[in-house]
Amino acid sequence: MRVLSILTLTLVLAACATAPAGNGSAPAASNTATPTQTQSFLASLEAKRGSALTLAERVQVQGLTGTAKVGLNNVQSNFLNKVGAQVGLNGAVLAALFPEAGKPLSEHAAVAKIESSLGKKLTAADQAAVKSATVLRNNSLASLKTGLAASIGSRTGMSTDVVLALMPLLGL
Repeated sequence: MRVLSILTLTLVLAACATAPAGNGSAPAASNTATPTQTQSFLASLEAKRGSALTLAERVQVQGLTGTAKVGLNNVQSNFLNKVGAQVGLNGAVLAALFPEAGKPLSEHAAVAKIESSLGKKLTAADQAAVKSATVLRNNSLASLKTGLAASIGSRTGMSTDVVLALMPLLGL
């Protein structure tokens, strides 16, 4: 009975929708790890560790990655909302300009993409606001990734750096 409960929890965690509820100005991001990404990540963790993860460790890691994806989506939504409000672009347009929520953005590239979409140069104040929002987004993503890697590492007996190196398998 206990194994059935754990397996059910595993399936629920693996399938949970992690898109945040927004205020309508930016579409909810869909940056959940696919089952294939998650399985690849788990297999790579096991390979690096040199032993299989226990069922409890698998459940914990899946829960942590699901929570991290929620955080990732929130960081991206906050960025899109903040920039959209500043420059007057709607969330759908901005989401199309910045689809890779898990990857850092260059401040200058962010400004250039927005200017290209608007067809005009941003004011100095708008440029500063976009750059500031980009820095905040990048710092938040880095913190989220490091925290996730540390949590997974402590539960699996692996170093944070080893886990961080595997994060791209999850789309992070």
